[in-house]
Amino acid sequence: MTQMASSLDLPKRALKKFERKRQQSLAKLTFVLSEITVSNKSNLQDLEAKICNMINVKVWPVQHRVPYSTSGFIDVIKMARSWRRRAPDRADIKPTIVISHNGVSRCGIFIAMNILIDQINMEKQVDVFHAAKMIRLNRPQLFDNKEEYKYLYDLLLQYYITSPEYQEQMAAENETIANHV
Repeated sequence: MTQMASSLDLPKRALKKFERKRQQSLAKLTFVLSEITVSNKSNLQDLEAKICNMINVKVWPVQHRVPYSTSGFIDVIKMARSWRRRAPDRADIKPTIVISHNGVSRCGIFIAMNILIDQINMEKQVDVFHAAKMIRLNRPQLFDNKEEYKYLYDLLLQYYITSPEYQEQMAAENETIANHV
């Protein structure tokens, strides 16, 4: 399963103890990918620098509970997943940091969507309610309104319809139907 850390795991007072330096970044229309170095600047004996991947979503305005569209956010999810797939050992070396402007509202949809994609890949079925419930067990504030659940369903549908696996499956089913007619 995809490992992600939300900013909830690092309270704001703890973040002040860390020094962040941007290594490189890649700007796209819907997101900015950055590689940053995070180090503990308060404890020189245990000085440990960690390189992390950070994704800044630009299609999600602060005043809205969900992004404007599903396609822009799907680009972000696909990029994050391909990033991790290309370097499977990178999870220990370069974790992906999921952060939100307030530390709560945006992380739940991203994490739930990754859980659901993993469910599709492993079980060939999904349970949106259960995925959200799993997240809420540890972080109740990550899902708190119907709009987020609805967006998650829309996002999942759009992701599935645009995935190459779905296109191949539909082509195979259409061929089977055509052969029986």
